Amino acid sequence: MDFLSKLFGKDNKDAKEALDLLKKLADESAKAAPEKKPEEKKPAPQPQRPAEPEYDEPEGPSGDSWGPRMPDEENQFNYKGTYTEYFENIFSTEFSAYRVEKERSRYSGKIIVYTFFEGARKALVVELMSSSSESKKIRRDCAAQGIPYLRYYYDYDGWWNTRSYVIRRTREALSG
Repeated sequence: MDFLSKLFGKDNKDAKEALDLLKKLADESAKAAPEKKPEEKKPAPQPQRPAEPEYDEPEGPSGDSWGPRMPDEENQFNYKGTYTEYFENIFSTEFSAYRVEKERSRYSGKIIVYTFFEGARKALVVELMSSSSESKKIRRDCAAQGIPYLRYYYDYDGWWNTRSYVIRRTREALSG
């Protein structure tokens, strides 16, 4: 009542009535307001690790040799043998009309070179190499001599070298 007594003076009947009125309003307000439950403390949201991306793009028809998932078609990774055996199998079965010679590149021992011959003529040169290889010598030599040239990377992430892809590319290169 200190505030009201300062406002209305001590022992003032009006101050007492004003105080009673304020108490009554406060009581009515408390009764009218819904009872508040103590607020539940929720843990602070934790930063979430981003979800792994989902690949929703269509797989594509057989023969597409790239993408995030291994295709059902035979490829160098599901072949029951080494990647060199895989390519050699395709070359010998699908291109049996050509004589195919295999050698290690004299420029880089990690590169395998297959030369397709039609009679005595060099019809195609194919390199199997790592995607990290920077060798360009054989490609330049073939271009200078007018010999078709291909390269297949055996370790390029997401590149499968499916059977139909290898056959299609090799056939296209041989037909000029």
